[in-house]
Amino acid sequence: MQSFPPRPIRTEEAYRATQEVLDTLLDADELSPAESDYLDVLGTLIHEYEERHVSISDICGLELLKVLMGDRI
Repeated sequence: MQSFPPRPIRTEEAYRATQEVLDTLLDADELSPAESDYLDVLGTLIHEYEERHVSISDICGLELLKVLMGDRI
């Protein structure tokens, strides 16, 4: 936490950096209670940023299937 203190995410660069730290924590075999709390805080910050800046289009049915199949190729 000292090397990457939790701060509001305001840029794409900060978003990516926060994701990297979160991914590192998620890859750990076991987290201490403090690390688990830190993970929760980072997750909340990422969620808030995504709610404001990341749009996900609503697709379903055949369109969704095409997108998923395209990702596999």
